[in-house]
Amino acid sequence: MRASKENPAGNALLQGVELTLKQFSETLTKFGVTPVPSIGEPFDPAYHQAVTKLESATSPENTVVEEYQKGYRLHERILRAAMVAVAAPGSGGGAVDAVEGA
Repeated sequence: MRASKENPAGNALLQGVELTLKQFSETLTKFGVTPVPSIGEPFDPAYHQAVTKLESATSPENTVVEEYQKGYRLHERILRAAMVAVAAPGSGGGAVDAVEGA
């Protein structure tokens, strides 16, 4: 999507895709499918799948700092966990290591 935003010729196509996404999201919400809140939330293995840890001087340890793939739930049942990066103590900015099964 970033490339289409930089290219003014693709503006109509981008608007069409965004409108379709908005309508699809509204339809899912109508049937009880909602996104899992992630960024800034404490890591919860019931809702989040940790992919990596990132050093962060500003975020508390074990807080979600990045979301790589949105998670969804149907009412209170998880359809797909969100793939996230979790804050680790440090000077900030660098990847620490991959998290296994967290």
